[in-house]
Amino acid sequence: MLGETLLGASRAASGTSTSYELAPERLRAALGTAYELGRLIGRGGYAEVFAVRDLRLKRELALKVIRPDLILTDALVARFRREAEAVAALQNPHIVPVYDVGEADGICWLLMPLVRGETLKTVLAREGRIAVPEARRILLEAAEALQAAHEAGVVHRDIKPENLMIDGKTRQVLLMDFGIAKAMDATSDHAITGTGVVIGTPQYMSPEQAVGSGAPDPRSDQYALAVVGYQMLAGRVPFAGENIREVIAKQLLEEPVPLSRLVPDLPSDVSATIHQALRKDPNLRFPSMEVFARSLQGETVAGGASLPGRRKSDIHIPQRRRPWIAAAAWVFVLAGGAWAASQAGLFTAPAPAQPAPPIVASPVPGSSGPVRVSGRPVRHGTSAPPMGSPVTLAAPPESTARTAVPPEAVRPATCDDAFQAADWPLAFRLCQAEASDSNPSAERNLGILYAEGRGVERNDRLAAVHLSFAADRADSIAVLQMAYRYETGKGVAANQEKAAGFYLTAAEIGVKEAYPIVARRYDDGNGFRENPGEAARWYQQAAESGDLASMTRLAAAYERGRGVRKDERLAQQWYAKAADGREPEAEYRIAVMLLDGKGGMARDVPAGEGWLRRAAEHGYPDAKKLLAKRGG
Repeated sequence: MLGETLLGASRAASGTSTSYELAPERLRAALGTAYELGRLIGRGGYAEVFAVRDLRLKRELALKVIRPDLILTDALVARFRREAEAVAALQNPHIVPVYDVGEADGICWLLMPLVRGETLKTVLAREGRIAVPEARRILLEAAEALQAAHEAGVVHRDIKPENLMIDGKTRQVLLMDFGIAKAMDATSDHAITGTGVVIGTPQYMSPEQAVGSGAPDPRSDQYALAVVGYQMLAGRVPFAGENIREVIAKQLLEEPVPLSRLVPDLPSDVSATIHQALRKDPNLRFPSMEVFARSLQGETVAGGASLPGRRKSDIHIPQRRRPWIAAAAWVFVLAGGAWAASQAGLFTAPAPAQPAPPIVASPVPGSSGPVRVSGRPVRHGTSAPPMGSPVTLAAPPESTARTAVPPEAVRPATCDDAFQAADWPLAFRLCQAEASDSNPSAERNLGILYAEGRGVERNDRLAAVHLSFAADRADSIAVLQMAYRYETGKGVAANQEKAAGFYLTAAEIGVKEAYPIVARRYDDGNGFRENPGEAARWYQQAAESGDLASMTRLAAAYERGRGVRKDERLAQQWYAKAADGREPEAEYRIAVMLLDGKGGMARDVPAGEGWLRRAAEHGYPDAKKLLAKRGG
């Protein structure tokens, strides 16, 4: 949220690169000669992470640096310093330490060890669930790290699978990203993330954190870690919903399904520990992470309420709640939730029901054509199909059995199966059920069903809600669809800045169709501040992916020195490659250079006229005019 605010403000500044990857010289100068700058390995809301080599001590490190497109405000610098100070004060083998911190030439950075491994989020995406012994080990090591942080007066405030790194060699758990941590010291009344500001990730927020009821204390971290434990064992978070408002309302008002019903043969001490840590009232949770860990290992512990259901598998979940929770929940749902939704542009009037056309985005001026997004489902955990591929439904094989009674058809069992079979009413019901388990492909499919009026009355606003939720999970089709919706105002309030942001997200997660759109938007200043350097970067990406129009625009950039260093040789190469693909403008540019002897080419009238005729035959207007002028 802070990153978005600063990013928006920074667009008023001129020509600032969005990444040090594009302007590494400044970063190298700030680091000095002691470190060798390596590749970009990560990018977050307000910082980038690069691999670096410590030339003196001969070791590989990670460099975290505030992004160059953010205005370096006092608050942001203070936040960065606070992270460095908070982590540097912690001594624990399960916390990624800070080795050094510095500021130079308007650049703030800190150095940490380079962890070669994967996040728990990646493990869960690959495996779904984690076996009880491994899940218990991960929880115990994370609890040890949090206990050390809490003893030092630091609350993490954003415990989630993305912030738990699993070391590649030892599988040791390492707690990362104290970027929104708050030190509980005498100065905390004026901390960056003060009382009343909701900070964290909704699915992992404690009830008191969700409503900003006082400064979160260590028991909020305990609640979040219990959510992570629940997810590892059950394969789903305890509370999910169609939007942030619904998730937070459930955090406040509902009780989780007992783990004993979801995980066969789950040890009662594991189930009971997690459910106690998930109590709505923080006073009924464990008094510390140390006590949480002891309970997780089967010890009988004191503090908080007595542990539920130790002698039997059924967990007793108390229904009595503190009055502030219910009151805060309805205040949030009726007021704060409505405000958040209106800010997202989701409270526009729904369009009347009508037969829905295919989802086809209008072309962005200068792009290589319209973005066509298929309604074809993607199975959870697999890559998306090529954008623009049609929905093809294979006919079922004919039965070869000789019987008077035809075999009973097997009904689709999943959202994706029903979607693939074009059984729209069933697809709608199954996708609704699966969406409640935080399945992004189900959310995306629901969005498409609402958008096209299949199995349910057409509703562009609800289509946008479901697509937005899937887009938040980096579903490529949903991300591109939200870009189109903000571009055209379909189901949301039209907003070119948000459209550009979604197109950029799509490009960054590898949707090739988005590359030329992002490039042209940077080129024209449409949704982004005009930035020739970024335009050239994305034209290069698009050109290397085979987009002919982008090859021509990249060639023009090299020819004119716009956003890149002028290079006639590279301009010729990209024009030639585009012209080989029969791109008319590239053919025309080559013709002009040959006819005039410019652009580093020797004058060759016959060859130039040949290219000119070819461009005219392919319909390029300027080529037709020049050819007519030359009497051809």
